Amino acid sequence: MKKLFLLSVLLIGTLSFGQTKPKEKDIDKEANVYLDSLSKVYKVKICSIKVERLNGVITTSIGYSKNGELVYKIIKQEKVKKD
Repeated sequence: MKKLFLLSVLLIGTLSFGQTKPKEKDIDKEANVYLDSLSKVYKVKICSIKVERLNGVITTSIGYSKNGELVYKIIKQEKVKKD
């Protein structure tokens, strides 16, 4: 009887602990943290980030509101290496 009890406890214990749900990434939270950190660096409330690729140059810009208008400021430009 003890063996049956121990076997059932072991079986039920492994079933209940073995089915843990994987953590899901919260994309909105990550984006807000990223925008907030950029806002602290550039000292403006950032609304958007724009990445453009034109003629082998990647330009990253931030968008913020200034006097009721959306203004973009270039924060990074880099040339793409051709293979």
